[in-house]
Amino acid sequence: MTQPAADKVRFKFVTQCPRDDGCGVFVLQMLTGKPYDQIAGMIDWGVQSNHYTTWKELRGALTELGWQTGGLRKAESWGDVCGVAVVHVEGDHFILYDADNGVFYDPGQPDGPDLHSRLVPLNYLAVQSPENGVQVPGPEPGIHAGPDGPRR
Repeated sequence: MTQPAADKVRFKFVTQCPRDDGCGVFVLQMLTGKPYDQIAGMIDWGVQSNHYTTWKELRGALTELGWQTGGLRKAESWGDVCGVAVVHVEGDHFILYDADNGVFYDPGQPDGPDLHSRLVPLNYLAVQSPENGVQVPGPEPGIHAGPDGPRR
């Protein structure tokens, strides 16, 4: 593990360990600074006890919190990911990646943000905070992820 310099860490790190669910909500918790219970309350899991999320649910929570999101974009490597993004990686897992500073916030790790990741990105959603107002990239031509895409 290679921890980033303190001036590169833009988000408070939160781990999901020892849990094996909730990575999407933990990512939004890091991104927005909102409590886990507030974000989880925006997602209707019904009687489901495991908190696995989809892109549709994550985007809905971000929109409700005033965040702007671009379209879902395909990624074949970390170099494809731009700005601050929620990233779906192999293994059906979500992480937060700050491409501007090269910092990975993987809630599945207990040790905090890292400058390296062995995870393989599949697709991502670039985001902008409500305070920023800068537009994020739209959908990449040819990528069609269903609203119930990745469930973790």
